[in-house]
Amino acid sequence: PLALVHDAPVTITAGEDWIPLRQSLDIAPGSALDFSTLVPWHAPAGLHGRVVAEDGGFAFENLPGVRQRFYGANLCFSANYLSDAEAATLAARFRRIGYNTVRLHHHDNLLVEGAPDKTAANAARFAQLDALMTACITNGIYVTTDLFVSRSIPWRSIGEDRDGSIPMNHFKSLCAVHAGAMANWKAFAREFLDHVNPHTGRRYADEPALAWLSLVNEGHLGNFVGAQRELPQYAAAWKRWLADRRAKSAGYADVPETIPENIYGGGAHAAAYQQFLNDIETAMAAEMAAFVRDELKCRALITNANGWTNPLCGQIPRQDVCDYVDDHFYIDHPHFLEKSWTLPSRCPNTNPFMNAEMGMRPNAFVRLAGKPFTISEYNYSAPGRYRGVGGIATGAIGALQDWSILWRFAYSHGRDGMFKPARLSYFNVVDDPLMLASERASLCLFLRGDVQPLAKSLTVVIPRATGSEAQTSGMPFVAPGWSDVAWKARVQTALDQAPGDTAWSLDAAVAYAPEGAAKARQLVESEPFGGVAIRVSAGKGIFVIDTPRTAGCFAEGGGGEV
Repeated sequence: PLALVHDAPVTITAGEDWIPLRQSLDIAPGSALDFSTLVPWHAPAGLHGRVVAEDGGFAFENLPGVRQRFYGANLCFSANYLSDAEAATLAARFRRIGYNTVRLHHHDNLLVEGAPDKTAANAARFAQLDALMTACITNGIYVTTDLFVSRSIPWRSIGEDRDGSIPMNHFKSLCAVHAGAMANWKAFAREFLDHVNPHTGRRYADEPALAWLSLVNEGHLGNFVGAQRELPQYAAAWKRWLADRRAKSAGYADVPETIPENIYGGGAHAAAYQQFLNDIETAMAAEMAAFVRDELKCRALITNANGWTNPLCGQIPRQDVCDYVDDHFYIDHPHFLEKSWTLPSRCPNTNPFMNAEMGMRPNAFVRLAGKPFTISEYNYSAPGRYRGVGGIATGAIGALQDWSILWRFAYSHGRDGMFKPARLSYFNVVDDPLMLASERASLCLFLRGDVQPLAKSLTVVIPRATGSEAQTSGMPFVAPGWSDVAWKARVQTALDQAPGDTAWSLDAAVAYAPEGAAKARQLVESEPFGGVAIRVSAGKGIFVIDTPRTAGCFAEGGGGEV
């Protein structure tokens, strides 16, 4: 039988099958790879005032009516903490790649390393972050970050008589039900946003280049039901909520007082728990947002719940609290076979255009009518063989759907890998020539605007009552099973009433019913498939781009007509 594992050293040498590739990380100014003048760009960041939400997109407050898009990547862990010279080199490199934004991510634990309560800043690290922030501003690069990502917090610092640190997902859950956890979150947010950058003389809270803030990274409470079963605060809060609902509606009378084993399984129990989570998450996000806006006087735009559980009722806090909607997605994300984040691992490694979605991301439906939509993490991960076309497809999807920002995850997970060539890793753009190449096409399609938005917008109308009335058949998720229609029409959701052309809307009761797919496809069948620019064949797995300035195609072998 064919051996699936080769348990011996492998040596690759130059020859007919392999050629050496000399990798250069920096870009010669004015060269063919210098995209700084190819895509929209200005400096310094903040030149035109704050980024504001306007008519479902972003604009600058001093350039109203001019739609702005952004494209960039994440920096993780020590990649955020550089010398002044390194920060200047990296920001200039980003500008030449064509990036006009960066996401500072997994920065929070290192920023407060050594502090007893993990909220007081490390002065040396803050000085390094100041240098990076300043270099980004100088190069016209706008910044986003999260006010909690992975900071390690001692139990005792939130008033719990326990040794050790709070697991990350437990802390995300506790912020909604535990005053000590909320106080700790606020203390870090104050430390971060009140900090004055000596290079600019401005607090981070007042920095127009710090344009967007996520309250809690990947913090949707539906992600962490397992953690919630271990927290007595959740059992108590759930029982209080359920008693209140029972007093108002007989529909909750038979819902058990236990936390359900599976909130994805449907039924009244799971739906009620989703509603409970939605209510406490709305209150949590509103308190956090008010703290940032009213107490810290920060005008950065705010979002929350950027992955990955998206029930229908989850659109309510996005509508009521968030300035814009953000989400994450991955294709070929590694599955680790023995130990997390180490080999061996596996991934599906299948053609993204040969499935029911036809390469279109279901996240598209998380967008809310009238609000900008962003993806702060996306990747087609290595070593998946489709990561090149996946990046290009995402640029095309974002352009067709008229999204506002794409951030690739990630440029680098560490400082050392950004200044000398390194081996291929799961996510890092900097050490993957194929990802770097695909970024250029994505920038042309999305940021330069080589692909124009689709003409029609299909809206799924979700009643607010989804969050307050008993749901006997369960709580559907926002993405329906017909996301492929998003190649033909911009898609979004709205609460209670569809904006604009109501003929191009579906009530949730229809959209998520068995006949929903047929109804949606009937609405869009008059549109050319993907307009003039994009064609996709699910049966053959072919993807074609045809615009006046960017053209290309992908096929597994043999090609053929789309």
